[in-house]
Amino acid sequence: MNKSGNEGSKYTKLQRIMALIGVILLVCLFLCALIFSLIKTEWAPAAAKGCIGCALVVPILIWVNLWLFGKVFHKHTIADLDIAGVPTSHDPAITLDISKIADNKESGEKEN
Repeated sequence: MNKSGNEGSKYTKLQRIMALIGVILLVCLFLCALIFSLIKTEWAPAAAKGCIGCALVVPILIWVNLWLFGKVFHKHTIADLDIAGVPTSHDPAITLDISKIADNKESGEKEN
């Protein structure tokens, strides 16, 4: 076991810290929404709706950012829309040589 205590973790320390910050942010948003729903002022209902809206939008924005990161840097991320781990076209494990496909079609051979 190493001194950080995460021998089997595949996530970096920064990734774990960012995930923890996201969870804390979401908990704070829901707590604020609860508090605002209990306050009897004219602006409290709008503030509560805003907190709930942010709590719904923040995870979607995180997912979009992860997905775009994977597309820009050609990396497989958890946000990719692959089913059962099937690699996407930007995965380095998949390399298609279009010239071979065209040659196979011209010669009548079956594609791999």
